[in-house]
Amino acid sequence: MTRVDCDVAILGSGFGGTLLSIVARKLGCSVVLVERGTHPRFAIGESSTPLADFTLARIADRFGLGWLRPLSKYGTWKASHPELPCGMKRGFSFFRHEAGRPFAHAEGNANALVVAASPNDDLADTHWFRASFDAHLVGKAVGDGVPYLDRCECHAVRHTESGWELDAARPDGAVHIRAGLVIDATGTGQALAPALGLEPVDPAGLLARSRALYSHFTGVARWQDVLEDAEPGATAAHPFPCDDAALHQIIDGGWMWVLRFENDITSAGFSLDPERHPVRPGESPEQEWGRLLGTYPSLARQFADAEPVRPFVRTGRLQRRVSRASGPDWALLPHAAGFLDAWLSPGIAQTLSAVNRLALALAERGPERRRRMTEYGPTVLRELEWVDEITGTCFACFDRFPVMGTAAMLYFTAAIYCEERERNGLAGPDDAFLLADHPEYRATAGHLLRKARTLPASEADDFLAEAHRLLEPYNSCGMCDPGRRNMYPYTASRPTK
Repeated sequence: MTRVDCDVAILGSGFGGTLLSIVARKLGCSVVLVERGTHPRFAIGESSTPLADFTLARIADRFGLGWLRPLSKYGTWKASHPELPCGMKRGFSFFRHEAGRPFAHAEGNANALVVAASPNDDLADTHWFRASFDAHLVGKAVGDGVPYLDRCECHAVRHTESGWELDAARPDGAVHIRAGLVIDATGTGQALAPALGLEPVDPAGLLARSRALYSHFTGVARWQDVLEDAEPGATAAHPFPCDDAALHQIIDGGWMWVLRFENDITSAGFSLDPERHPVRPGESPEQEWGRLLGTYPSLARQFADAEPVRPFVRTGRLQRRVSRASGPDWALLPHAAGFLDAWLSPGIAQTLSAVNRLALALAERGPERRRRMTEYGPTVLRELEWVDEITGTCFACFDRFPVMGTAAMLYFTAAIYCEERERNGLAGPDDAFLLADHPEYRATAGHLLRKARTLPASEADDFLAEAHRLLEPYNSCGMCDPGRRNMYPYTASRPTK
């Protein structure tokens, strides 16, 4: 039997759990990293953002992880780790498709939105090819002396007065772990639920409603080429190549993500309203994929030569959330505490924000650590609630693209505000993700989001003007500017307090 006594047991070796294990070791904690599978492995949740990059750099600087910092920008990533696959991400792009009709550029970009997040390629964000990135971090953890137990299936977790006891099994025998503190960094959030009596929250109360159908592909055409072939000059106004982005292809009752890596792999998938797009009896995932592409001619053109490199994944409803996310000696990373949707790429940034807060808690001892651990959970749940409000509102506006664009601006405004706090050294150690703890911004944005959910498309221009006026105290980069005609280049922003 393998016996481990440690300060911290981390269950799950995705990038969040593994990075936290490295930081915990750096802080002098004895730690074990437990994984039921093996690396490398397929994973989605691949698109970083400027806020994610700032947080990754802050973790690197704060905890002396010099090797980590180059991975916070595209240029330094490629210079330091050319062997580690990634994709360039200059920003976000959105295009609204109509069933049965090829995409055609609308007057005033009424069916397109392109938002830059960086001024040039070197300072761009990245898409993380998770199979390689997660495996790279695990290798770093093992190299730093973190005990790593893969192919380890936990079958009993007990919470006692003195801490935690976990019984597990590996192919080479039984495992018994005793830990003072446990972090659930798994993808399902069920590792600690039985021991703590954690109840799932009814997803009927969440605004976002979606299921997913996805894979990785080769041979996906660049969307810019599809647009230019149909209409030369169609992308001339784009502030950057629209494929170097988190590309959002919006359809009736759903959307498709398209993320390009530089190893000729493209991550693509549909996020679909389960009521508008129920699974048809007897229809395989491959058949559903083909039917959806066939409904939208320009998407069919983009994927005409595409081949999946792994089996399709088709999920049930994605949205889930637990009732509690931490206690004095336990915590769930955000993805374990709940999940909403890939819309607007919040996942990596939120996970890194949580890793940073938990690392600060582990740096403390006694009552201060217990306080930080206890306060961490409600913050994570507020963040999930806030992201749900934005995501669910955007979903409700897919049939009114100009209104949806303004709703998405509430996300960009909050993200840029947080980025500027980081850039100017004004961020606090306990700041919540995406202004979830900012009552004034939440009130202003909440008013606009509630209005968006039922606003007629005919009032979209007035709504954009209202948003521009109300967001002025937070809007450091000129979002919601009618003069931009839905094309937003990167602009220098003012310091944010």
